Amino acid sequence: MPTAEERTAGIWREILDLDTGTPIGPEDDFFALGGTSLQAMSLVQRLREEFGAPVALSALLADASLRAVTAAVTAHGAGREETARP
Repeated sequence: MPTAEERTAGIWREILDLDTGTPIGPEDDFFALGGTSLQAMSLVQRLREEFGAPVALSALLADASLRAVTAAVTAHGAGREETARP
C-alpha cells in the first residue's frame, strides 16, 4: 500500500502532467517542478478529495516541498496508511 508521501507525489504527477516514472523526492518543490498558482488550487482540491484533509492553499504557498505538503495532509490524521482508500 502506498504511503501518504507516495500518494501525494502521484497527485503531483497528475497535476503537473509528469511521467509516472518521474522521481519526486521529499525536498522537491511543487512550484520548482513547474506548478502554477492555478495548479496549486487544483492540487489542494485533489488532496482534499484523496485524503479527506482540510489542506489550506496558504500551507502550500508557505512551503511547497513534498514533505511539507504531506505533513499538512497527515496533520489531521488523514492519509495514514491504515485509513487509505483501496
